[in-house]
Amino acid sequence: MNRFVANSVAIALAALACRLPAQQEAEAAAKVEPAARVAKAIADYEALLGDSQKAPMRRQAMLWLGEVDHEDAATYLRGALRKAGDDPFAAVVCEAIARVARPAFEEALTETLQRPAAPFAVRMAAAAALVKLGDRPIDALLKLAVATDEQTRPPIREAAIGALVDSGVDRAQRGVTALLFQGDLQARMRLLRRMENLRAVPVVTTARARMVRESEIELAAIAWRQLILDNPSRGRDLCLDMLERIVEGPTPAIAAELIGGLVHVRDPDFYPVLLRYGSMRGEGIKRALRNGAKVAAEDPALMKWLVTKGLDAEQPAERDAAMLLLTQAPPTVLKPLVDRLRADLRAGKQKVAEQAAGLHELLAKDPTWRLDLAAMAASSDQDTRMMGLSMLMELGAPDGLEIAQQSLGNKAWELRSLAIRYLTRVRDVSSIPLLIARYGKEEGRLAAELDQAMFVHTGTRHWTKRDWDAWWAKNKTGFVLPHPESVKGGGGSGGGRTVSYHDIPVVSSRIAFLVDRSGSMAAPLGGTDKKRTRLVEAKNQLMRVIEALPEKTMFNVVVYETAVAPMWDELRRCSAENRKEAIEKAEKIALGGGTNIFDALERALADPKVDTIYLLTDGQPSAGRIVDAEQILDEVLRLNRTRQVVIHCIGLGIDSDLLRRLSELSGGTYKFVP
Repeated sequence: MNRFVANSVAIALAALACRLPAQQEAEAAAKVEPAARVAKAIADYEALLGDSQKAPMRRQAMLWLGEVDHEDAATYLRGALRKAGDDPFAAVVCEAIARVARPAFEEALTETLQRPAAPFAVRMAAAAALVKLGDRPIDALLKLAVATDEQTRPPIREAAIGALVDSGVDRAQRGVTALLFQGDLQARMRLLRRMENLRAVPVVTTARARMVRESEIELAAIAWRQLILDNPSRGRDLCLDMLERIVEGPTPAIAAELIGGLVHVRDPDFYPVLLRYGSMRGEGIKRALRNGAKVAAEDPALMKWLVTKGLDAEQPAERDAAMLLLTQAPPTVLKPLVDRLRADLRAGKQKVAEQAAGLHELLAKDPTWRLDLAAMAASSDQDTRMMGLSMLMELGAPDGLEIAQQSLGNKAWELRSLAIRYLTRVRDVSSIPLLIARYGKEEGRLAAELDQAMFVHTGTRHWTKRDWDAWWAKNKTGFVLPHPESVKGGGGSGGGRTVSYHDIPVVSSRIAFLVDRSGSMAAPLGGTDKKRTRLVEAKNQLMRVIEALPEKTMFNVVVYETAVAPMWDELRRCSAENRKEAIEKAEKIALGGGTNIFDALERALADPKVDTIYLLTDGQPSAGRIVDAEQILDEVLRLNRTRQVVIHCIGLGIDSDLLRRLSELSGGTYKFVP
């Protein structure tokens, strides 16, 4: 070794000797800093224990602790997970564990995922943390996703699948995508729907395209709709392939999926196909059309075609489908339609009023439409007048005020009822003396509606025309309507009414009771008495109310299951003889088959004397001409614009959105009986 090299080595060794203490000190400091952070995070977390109002801060403190990659943090997290057990907070601990790579937690997280009583959110968090630990945990989750043994319950499989799908990890997503081609159809459909929001994942895009060509038609339809959202050009290319696979008419479920894809295609050749599938009856069709309306509104060519061709389609169901697809259309698109209907109304063309009523939801977007409704409300034809006035009432538009006031004395009870209800919503001081003039001239439901109209106008109640005349003579000068909020609750009711049905007051004297006797009515209705079935309770309530009805009341009972069976052809007076016959028949009501809600409603609405319906059921519609909830609502609204029947609904053991909305649409009351 020459002198130069020797000197260089000596200098380097000297420098290294100088750096070693500094480096050791830095390394020691680096260890101290995380330990200090862990200690502080633990202290912050424990300071928040026991204070429920600081739960969000407690959660954040746990997550901060998880961000520190230190053995002290791992030790504390392990204890926190064990202590949390089946508490929902275990999900937060799992999320904290996943903040940094902690392979040593694989066993503990797996145990948490598979705990018998673990909440689903905890399972999901444990599975999501496992995905981040590498290939072996991912492969274990894939095995759980397809496991069929009794120990691997559905919630465990669903959590494993959810974590794999949401992970963004290539190995996980490739593995779960392969499962789309394995196992039974229902499991694969659930998995495909779980992958709904995956976009721009090549392996998933390729799998969807393959499924369009190769998988069962149900899977193919879902895959194609997802594909056109994921990769529009590829989805459009496969549109014809998809449609050619449907040899016969698709099921409603498949048609709904196809509608969801066709609105994105933007090809005039497929517009008629869109309406054809949209005209089908069945679960999900109308929902698909409504959901697709926003996308359809972005296609000017489709909008124009729907207005010029779709709304004039030969089949009424296709016209209805076109209307639903136009619900998000901009007003400029609808102007030609408004102009055309306006011209037809002025020309007095047959059935134009009914067509206008069917398009009301669309036409209401045009601010001038209410002028046409006012013209309809002024018609000498009663049905046209009622349709115009009822649609103005739905809008809360004041344009029908004078017509409603003039209709208070009409001989048709339906129009008088509509006039009173319109004036209840569209208040004006000038209506008060006209409403007072009707006192003593109405009975039953209309008398109750008149009471309500006077209360919302005045904020007070009287029970005779003499009292109202005296009150108005004293207060009419300078009278100002009460604030809407002050009369919103309706105030107290009087008149000494004591009859009720499922705690809904019976104020009408012309009633149809619709009673469900489907097979599910055999189920117990809450409580500990297993003999108190839904049907037993329904029969007891029905017999009780029939026994209590005043003799002047006219009523009928429509018992329904798959078939609809009215007790009588029309309403009958509640005489002693009819009361006895009705109670005897009510006692004999036995269980039947499905739940035919629409046909029962249609049968009751067909009796022109009926002004109030009490609809009782324990299930969703499953039989009859219409079973889709949205279609039932639309059809009842259409029928009821000229009938003005109040529909009260009672759900036995079912809290039903359909029943709630039926009540709201008709001005009735909804009662859920647990």
